[in-house]
Amino acid sequence: MFWFLRLFLAHLIADFTLQTNRVFKYKVYNKYGVLIHTSIYLVITIILSIPYLTSPMCFSYIFILFLLHTIIDLSKIKKISKSNGIREFLKDQIQHFITLASVFLLPQAKEPKYLNLSSPLSFLNRLYNSDYYILLSIGYFFVAFAGTIFYFYIVKTFGGKNIFYKDGILIKEKYMEVILRTIIFVTYYRGSFYLSLFVFIILRILEMIINKTYRNFISFLLILIYDFTFIFSMITFLNTLLGI
Repeated sequence: MFWFLRLFLAHLIADFTLQTNRVFKYKVYNKYGVLIHTSIYLVITIILSIPYLTSPMCFSYIFILFLLHTIIDLSKIKKISKSNGIREFLKDQIQHFITLASVFLLPQAKEPKYLNLSSPLSFLNRLYNSDYYILLSIGYFFVAFAGTIFYFYIVKTFGGKNIFYKDGILIKEKYMEVILRTIIFVTYYRGSFYLSLFVFIILRILEMIINKTYRNFISFLLILIYDFTFIFSMITFLNTLLGI
């Protein structure tokens, strides 16, 4: 589980946080553009797997993950012009998750390998070696960045507004949503569930009214309920893992 959590964090960072519009455009419209994205994924995975790099088997496994990530994304790109809905998004992410879960088959991954950097980088040891910080980071990137993409697919499905343009999502729309979700996440852990719920309802309703992301009252409720379920079910699951 120790290495899997760090591999999953690397996936979230590379697939959502660092997959900018420029990277997305290169990936979709350039013959070898997908390698830009998957190379970023490879670098982040290597960084978050430093203690495991001494094992040839683990190093080879990282390269296999890189190849599988490239194949999965190439397959998605071929279908993106025909269909780009929430079903395709979930299918893509499930495939990535399954490839990451294959780490449990490696004998070398059964025992935790801790980071042991010397000064002045020794402070990174505490962050890397602590499952608490890793899980909290996974929760944040999942809710704020992966959740943003999921929300836009929900809006496209139930609200009828397509926010996915030819060159990606508009930067302003994307990062305003990331900020909104960050506020909710931080409010929960620095405040309380009821405070974060209040903030969620106010900010989400205002955002939906201002951006007109719904067709009618029913679609308004569906989008609100789906987003509430996504955010707070993830937080609840995270709390279970953290033992809160």
